[in-house]
Amino acid sequence: MNSTPRPPGPEPRNGVTVTKRMGAWVVTMYWPESTGGTVGPREVHVSPADDADPQEIARGISSTVLRRINTTPGQDFAATRSLAETADMEVRELGEWLASLPGGLTDERLAVLSALYVHFVDAGERAPAQRLAVGFDLNAATVKGHLRAARQRGFLTKVEGKAGGQLTDKAVQVLRGMKRGASTEEV
Repeated sequence: MNSTPRPPGPEPRNGVTVTKRMGAWVVTMYWPESTGGTVGPREVHVSPADDADPQEIARGISSTVLRRINTTPGQDFAATRSLAETADMEVRELGEWLASLPGGLTDERLAVLSALYVHFVDAGERAPAQRLAVGFDLNAATVKGHLRAARQRGFLTKVEGKAGGQLTDKAVQVLRGMKRGASTEEV
């Protein structure tokens, strides 16, 4: 009898799932809601990235890759949980919102840009602001300026010297309000 381990599926689960790119590998960790972020993850899945070098994949998962996986929930577990709640909004939906919003530095635009940026960072993009600009036909300098404004106005946390950050509670609240507003429109 052959049994194959079941990879994380699309079925909804109560808890927090964090996915990170580590070189040629994608690491997905899951914390059940009941843990509250006080213990390590209940599940850790390591799988090859779609665009990974086939030679790296052929060598398999090394002990170095496994040692680099940080399973400590950290002090910002609540922010990670907020990000997970927001992540259920498809990138497509966020992109549609972005296209429908007026230009400028509105709270809604900054929250949507921040959510898309965090998505690309978490997906392992090396230049997430550039990817955001190209993917949504925006000016790269404008995107960088808007992300700087998003950090200054409290929608995106700061990371010194590299790409990254997390959505703040303020951004999550704005996105939730937009989602509620979209579902209550009359047809």
